[in-house]
Amino acid sequence: MTEHVLLIHGWSASDKSMAKVGELLAAHGYQTQDVYLGGYPSMDDDVRIEDSGRRLNAIVTDMQAAGTLPGKFHVVVHSTGALVARWWIAEYFPRGGAPVTNFLMLAPANFGSPLATIGKSTLGRLTKGFSTGFQTGTHFLNALELASKFQEDLALRDRLSEDGTTDSPFSEDGTRPFVIVGADPIFGTAILGEKAWDGTVRIATANIDPRGVTVDFTKGSILEPEFRAWTRRGPEDTPFAVIPDRSHLSILKPAPKDSASKDPVVSQRLEKLILQALSTKTAADYRAVAADWTDICLETRQLAQDGPEADALRERVLGKAGADASRFREFYQIVVEAVDHTGLPVDDFTLWLTAPKAVKETQFKAGTTVTKVEIDAQLSLIQDEHTNTRNKNRLSLHIDRRELLANFLRDRIPRGYEASLAAGITAASPGKRIGYFDVDGKEHSALIRLRALDPGDEEKGKRFLRRYTTHFLRVILPRVASDDVFTVRKLG
Repeated sequence: MTEHVLLIHGWSASDKSMAKVGELLAAHGYQTQDVYLGGYPSMDDDVRIEDSGRRLNAIVTDMQAAGTLPGKFHVVVHSTGALVARWWIAEYFPRGGAPVTNFLMLAPANFGSPLATIGKSTLGRLTKGFSTGFQTGTHFLNALELASKFQEDLALRDRLSEDGTTDSPFSEDGTRPFVIVGADPIFGTAILGEKAWDGTVRIATANIDPRGVTVDFTKGSILEPEFRAWTRRGPEDTPFAVIPDRSHLSILKPAPKDSASKDPVVSQRLEKLILQALSTKTAADYRAVAADWTDICLETRQLAQDGPEADALRERVLGKAGADASRFREFYQIVVEAVDHTGLPVDDFTLWLTAPKAVKETQFKAGTTVTKVEIDAQLSLIQDEHTNTRNKNRLSLHIDRRELLANFLRDRIPRGYEASLAAGITAASPGKRIGYFDVDGKEHSALIRLRALDPGDEEKGKRFLRRYTTHFLRVILPRVASDDVFTVRKLG
């Protein structure tokens, strides 16, 4: 029986952008008329992802009632289309049972894009909005902005939970998610200085296996706060493939002739991966695909290495041994949200990377001068830092994993410090009667452990970071009020 596929495009594109993917499917046994193209007005300023998700549900329901769409079908999405489809599935099928069998995401913007802020700017409206009355889809771009609340809220519905709940719309024998993303930036985007991306989406933000933790400074101490790890919803490991020859645009043209590689194995791989995902039938098949795609990621990572073997691999894959290897490095995406223990946002906070001192300390202070290790971490590890424009208490960091593990922790940690990455955090008092940690008018600092070179205590954050992954850190700071915020005195 012919299987049906719904194709959903990304921001600022039309359903026609998915035509080449449809042609691939038609050439491998899928009836062209059974490949439905999903369109939505992502460039309209008044439309939200939720609006498109609700309409998608109504259309699917109507088509199934009319008999033009079967009870089960596949979905293939590109870029922002992943957020539309994920919201639809999470909203209407939170515990499973969606009509989607295999859910394939091509270069998905699961955890944002650095281009979203540009899209909302005046320049973005002039360049992208010329044909749409200078609209660029404000609400869509708000959701796509790095460190947006929308991304975390959606992840807490389909991939993570804070209270231990494991219900999910995804499962190995139900709706199965897959992710493919390229590492070949769109021509001309090098001017933006990004690494480990496809010209629009970062590899770490495409991955749909985020991690999360609540760092609670109202419990424990400023050096050893309580860490509460968030729980995984759905499959522990999604099949995730990073391929070196595709950009954000060319991933929609699966034919070998549109590959940036002349190596036949690499240039034909995207077609095979798409078909492999859609032909998955069982939980065992799904786990086998995850293992296969892990091997592909390993090969892509080797393109970033030094030495004759890596040179030979770059020569074979890219046609040039001296090709830029830095774009294949692995990065971490870290999203920090600072709140006080009452739940109010802490907008005026500062976070920086550092290393803990080896000696036992009882307090951690931001010094009047920045230390050498902090300067090194800022310059060598952080590729980008972005404060969300709508929620100032939310910050994203893009951190170079290879630089961290191969150089910073191994060779550049000064004597007297642990070979471990940590973040220091401090927050300015909102006023003379309210402070964080204390109400003495001073800025108090605290320490968050993130990644040790050697295996350590998982609960204390020493091995929290994972390659190609977005990490959510909700940091709870104690809000302290002076005694005179409420007083009692006798009348008269």
